[in-house]
Amino acid sequence: MARKKVQLQWIMNDTARRTTYKKRMKGLMKKVKELSILCGIEACAIVHSPYDPQPEVWPPPMETVRMIREFKCRPENDQSKKRLNQENYMRQRVAKAKDQLEKQQKKNRRIEMENLMYQCQAGEKGLQDMSIKDSSDLMWSIDDQLKAVGQKMEYFHHQAPQPGGAAAQAAVPVAQKTPLEVALESLENQMLMDVAPRGPDSLVTVGYPGSQDMMHPGPHGHYEDPSFWGPPFFT
Repeated sequence: MARKKVQLQWIMNDTARRTTYKKRMKGLMKKVKELSILCGIEACAIVHSPYDPQPEVWPPPMETVRMIREFKCRPENDQSKKRLNQENYMRQRVAKAKDQLEKQQKKNRRIEMENLMYQCQAGEKGLQDMSIKDSSDLMWSIDDQLKAVGQKMEYFHHQAPQPGGAAAQAAVPVAQKTPLEVALESLENQMLMDVAPRGPDSLVTVGYPGSQDMMHPGPHGHYEDPSFWGPPFFT
């Protein structure tokens, strides 16, 4: 069974607050000891509380005093290198919140411009009523969409097999065509190869002695040479 999450707030009941202090104090000292042993570093903890006249210290007081003296002998930059007080912590939180807000505003603006573009395409809105800021943002959104479409078309063009083999690729360099022309040409060639119907005169029945007749493409190019079909006879 999962333990209930404790709310980080002031405990009003004195008895419950004292009990929580004792439990958390033992856990804190244990963690400092484990950190020192596992990572091989010098660490100490000093906790003052209204419940005990003497502070809780780990390790023993003499060793703790030695660590503090060595720390104070270091340069000021080393002492305050990773120090974090309440003011610096709040500054970091505010800066992080501002950054998240700016990212969300940019995302919302991008969605707004996309919706505006679709409305203009559908004839629901006109360009004459737009402000200069909306017009510039809309132009940026359209350019971004076109760039993304061009990248996808170029990717699918390189992935798709080229009809006709190496000879067809060498006929016209891809660099001389725009991504749109290349994608349309590839799509048209593929559709012609896959779905173009064949006329009855484009097929030839080839008979093989002692076996079933087979249908093959009609004479075209090198198919006109009878030696291409081998010893069987034409019907």
